[in-house]
Amino acid sequence: MIQEKVTTSSPVICQTVNLTKRYRNTMALNGINLTVHKGDIYGLIGENGAGKTTLIKLLAGLQTPTSGTIQVLGTDLPKDIQRMQKYIGYMIEAPAVYTDMTAEQNLEVRRLQKGLRDKKCVSDILELVHLTNSRKKVKNYSLGMKQRLALALALLGNPELLILDEPVNGLDPSGIIALREMLLRMNREKNVTIIISSHILGELHKLATCYGFLHDGSLIEQVTAEELDEKAQDIETYFTNMTGGGYFG
Repeated sequence: MIQEKVTTSSPVICQTVNLTKRYRNTMALNGINLTVHKGDIYGLIGENGAGKTTLIKLLAGLQTPTSGTIQVLGTDLPKDIQRMQKYIGYMIEAPAVYTDMTAEQNLEVRRLQKGLRDKKCVSDILELVHLTNSRKKVKNYSLGMKQRLALALALLGNPELLILDEPVNGLDPSGIIALREMLLRMNREKNVTIIISSHILGELHKLATCYGFLHDGSLIEQVTAEELDEKAQDIETYFTNMTGGGYFG
């Protein structure tokens, strides 16, 4: 299927050209041409095994592609990932944290590791994710609090690109709403560009400004939220019609 190009006047912040990732005899990603513009909330959609997590790890510089290119802010990844780390924040799987420390202590350790001089950034981020008054140790956190801490760690250094893999997994409805509101606030107030994957497509539809549809390792279509709405279909029906599938477990 021919991909639809998402057009916008905003500058491109992240782009891949013919991006491929192979694991031995398995082709995880096949010729991905993805474009994310500054200020986008880019919803990455696909069934289990479609390649979402592989793609997100490549975009975060955590894996090396078999072939093709990745550029973030005009810089090649993963070659220049050390220099680009301050511009990219990511929340992929469970972050490494000290469970006998508080959120503030964990953020202070990470701040020192990243060489950030501004000590106030820790308190600012704790306020943003609503963990300012928590004196609990991380081992006593609820799942929602752990997700907010993971988001806080990803936000250290005010990254221009935030990459989130299934961030609502395991959250109750109130936790999902709180996370959605935080992401929208960061996008609107700080102009943070966000790439987010989710199996809860109705929730993603409340966030995303554009979408990329992955199926069997291929990016089969990119559309804006407006284009999707014009088709008068809900997001899951749209994906199901394109692929003949649509199971998101």
